[in-house]
Amino acid sequence: MNRREYIRLQNLGIAALFSPHIETEWSWSPSVERLMGIDPPKLFGQEKTQLTRRAYKAFNRMKMAAWNDGIGIRTVSSYRSYADQKRIFERKFQAFTQEGDSGEDAIERIIEYSTLPGTSRHHWGTDIDIIQAGRTVDGDSLLEEHFEPGGAFAALKEWLDQNATDFDFYLVYTKDTNRKGFNYEPWHLSYAPESVSLLKNYLRKEVINRVLAQKVIGYDHLSEARLNRYLEEHLLGINPKLLP
Repeated sequence: MNRREYIRLQNLGIAALFSPHIETEWSWSPSVERLMGIDPPKLFGQEKTQLTRRAYKAFNRMKMAAWNDGIGIRTVSSYRSYADQKRIFERKFQAFTQEGDSGEDAIERIIEYSTLPGTSRHHWGTDIDIIQAGRTVDGDSLLEEHFEPGGAFAALKEWLDQNATDFDFYLVYTKDTNRKGFNYEPWHLSYAPESVSLLKNYLRKEVINRVLAQKVIGYDHLSEARLNRYLEEHLLGINPKLLP
């Protein structure tokens, strides 16, 4: 090894000591609390756009590229804590049971689109829900019809289909009719370089077993068998590109 190469390697080693920690599958093992959204990651961005450092930088590159092509992107949701997801779940459970649903039926209605607290991909800071900026719709913006041809966000959907993977973002819940679990969500993207590793850790650490241990209104209607089926169909019923 010549002197120049030696100095280069030495400098790389010193830089690694003082540079921000880069979360990678081979050097970092997240805690169960981190995977469940109880202990948040270090987030970058503000308001509705809060992601990990790498995901945030990639999202901004994608957003700028879309802007250059005449497509504005607006964030609806990104990082979501365990407490946030718990409030969503309990609010829906109480509303559905007040409408007359049994506890089991209420849970089935909730998990058409919403996750059980502690199982959301939004806990990781790698996933984001987006719509097209500058377009308005009546009522809920996160509806499939708005992303279909002729819909308010059709141009964004077409652009994402052609370009999102160039920035390592992938649709999570695809329109594949053979896929089980959550309904099709054309607005939900995941930053694969981090989320794939996080899902692998989630499964390896058997985090799903901690979910029932939490005190959540409605969980007394959630059996272990149903939880295991939820794992297979909802957590793993995703775009194959995002599976470990």
